[in-house]
Amino acid sequence: MRNLASLSQLMVFARIAETGSLSAAARELNVTPSAVSKSLTQLEERLGILLIRRTTRSMMLTEGGRALMQHTATILDSLDEALNETSQFRSYPAGPLLLTSSVAFGCAQLSSILGRFIEASPQVQVNISLDDRCVDLAEENYDVALRITASTVWSHASRKLAPIHWVYCAAPGYLERHGRIESPDDLASHRCLVYPAMTLDGAWTFQRGNEVRHVKVEGCMISNSSLALLAATREQHGVACLPTYVVANNILSGDLEVVLPDYRSAITHTLYAMYFRSKYTNPTIRGFIDFIVDDLGSIPPWDAALRAHLPFLVDE
Repeated sequence: MRNLASLSQLMVFARIAETGSLSAAARELNVTPSAVSKSLTQLEERLGILLIRRTTRSMMLTEGGRALMQHTATILDSLDEALNETSQFRSYPAGPLLLTSSVAFGCAQLSSILGRFIEASPQVQVNISLDDRCVDLAEENYDVALRITASTVWSHASRKLAPIHWVYCAAPGYLERHGRIESPDDLASHRCLVYPAMTLDGAWTFQRGNEVRHVKVEGCMISNSSLALLAATREQHGVACLPTYVVANNILSGDLEVVLPDYRSAITHTLYAMYFRSKYTNPTIRGFIDFIVDDLGSIPPWDAALRAHLPFLVDE
């Protein structure tokens, strides 16, 4: 008879080894620290060796623990691959779907998109993590990462979802106090709220047809959060360059006004769904990506709503 540890004990051991903490492993596994400790003890007793040397300050794999961890990682990877391959025989989306997205897109648009997806696929349980850093799909076990980027080089398979446009806007009250903006050059005398990735050598870019202009701006506020800059713009603190997916509702409601509507930013981005090519046969992953492509359409809803306000969108 084979003397095998249970799969659950191996999974618990792997999480302890990877997190370096009983409590951290317990949080990730959604169990109590005492349950994690008990599972590790039972596994060690079953194998007759110490796997992790514990002190009050640290946890360290023993030589036997390192050897088992190598095999366990292979086992869990093989199990994940087997489950993904087997799930292709199910023709409908079901089960867990682990997504990650930027904070701004997640708050501004993704919640609504997922609401519609869940209505269409009620057997799916979506877990969303909002994070502005570029996460590693392999290390953090996400199924799909929604990323807005200007790059076209990455190690994962991807599908283009939508172009991302940025526009210059301000609150009507700010413009009443500080003057209308008739030309990009007028911004030299205005308070500018700056998103660093939307500047080129310290300048905002303006494109109208084939014409591209650069205007140096001194930011009275600089932030890598478009949501923070949106709040500051609404509070009449200055002019900001913001993505249309964040600012569309504020423009439509009249809370914000497009500045220089004939111009777009010359810096462009694209929204992609990134995923493991080997997992695309999973109907839940494939179903979600197909859904979001259809849901956004050729012109995403936030841009379609702004076509009357942004002439350059009419030509797309």
